Amino acid sequence: MTFVDPASTSDGQAALERILRAYVARRPGWPTEVEPEVRVVETEMVRRGRPGLYDVVAEVGGRIVHVALGLRIGGDDVYFFPSGDDPVLGVLPVDDDRLVAFDALHDAETAALLLEHVTGEQADPALVRPVRYDDESSAVASGDALVFTVYDSLERGPRPGIEMLVALDDEGFNHLPAPLSIWRRGTWDLGLVQEHLPGASTGWALALTSVRDLYASGGPPDMAGGDFGSEAHRLGTMAARMHLALERAFGRRKMEHSQLADALARAVAIRTPMRAERPEVVALLDELRAVTTTGDAIRTHGDLHLGRVWRTEQGWYVGDFAPGGRPPDPGDGSPPLAVVDEQGEAYRLPLADVADMMWSFGHVAASAAAERDPSGVEGLGELADAWVERNRRAFLAGYLGVPGISTLVPAGRDTVRVLIESLELERGSRERS
Repeated sequence: MTFVDPASTSDGQAALERILRAYVARRPGWPTEVEPEVRVVETEMVRRGRPGLYDVVAEVGGRIVHVALGLRIGGDDVYFFPSGDDPVLGVLPVDDDRLVAFDALHDAETAALLLEHVTGEQADPALVRPVRYDDESSAVASGDALVFTVYDSLERGPRPGIEMLVALDDEGFNHLPAPLSIWRRGTWDLGLVQEHLPGASTGWALALTSVRDLYASGGPPDMAGGDFGSEAHRLGTMAARMHLALERAFGRRKMEHSQLADALARAVAIRTPMRAERPEVVALLDELRAVTTTGDAIRTHGDLHLGRVWRTEQGWYVGDFAPGGRPPDPGDGSPPLAVVDEQGEAYRLPLADVADMMWSFGHVAASAAAERDPSGVEGLGELADAWVERNRRAFLAGYLGVPGISTLVPAGRDTVRVLIESLELERGSRERS
């Protein structure tokens, strides 16, 4: 029997559009109109038979959507992963059958078949389990060997985060889950298979445990049972090694620090106008304008914080990357604090990643204080400040202690301080706090 693509018939096209609308409506963080316009961009019957696999790229309500559909005959015994959501999306006419279409990554058998399609190696459905469902991707693990991520929201052309991951791996930077296979069709990066890190804990979880322990015990942070200082030092070392590898892979661009001051002032004024008028902020920006040297900008992580790093028995690993190494766009029209090259790639000062992590230390300390003492009667501010200061110092010592990093960071302790504090101000303004 000759296969007829459902998207090529009027009935199939209408059914596919209903399925895509249902898929978009269920995705967390994907607000859209009730009946968004749907345009099917590309389809592929990945696997015929029952179950089948049908992969779709479409534009739905202005968003490029990717969904891998599993196909079964109605009445089949199906055991979906417990996720709280019904993965069944509708009925799709395929050949002479009307097949139940569902999200393939919610079913162990179809997820294993899709993984086999990408890697060329057989996967055991009994070893497949869900790892993550969020607003950008879905991921399953196969035993303790690998993690398979399928991107639900696509970008036109190669995915910058994958490009950076592969480049770091090629440069010998081993603080990341190694990329094993890329699911690519034409110009679309559809998914990624990486080394699995069993037993990994996020930096956020470890730091939160540390600061909770300090709040419970009191005293200096280095005496608390869950002291995070040595881990912060190792994190700084890892960040510096990452920056040196990124510079080797993508080179560097020049950035005038005075231009950075003007862009930062505009960004803060747009996002948090009350904060921009504070005397300490005005003074800091004046200090930044007085830094007349030229800095070196590189491709950076783009959103380096405690939730983006993982700790295993082997050490720290960096997680996924912000697109193109630039931070998430706050959508307020504020100017980017980056040099954008002719290919549209963003180069930032490496200290921007450092500032992101410095901000993250303060964020976790404040979150733990609010959790323990919502009314503020315990006065945990002094303990929080001590914990943050200890870990900021440890991270920076680890970062600046890596051989070669001085070629990317400006000379002078005061210049480094002003740049980090200024970039941390920008990071905090994105939170509108």
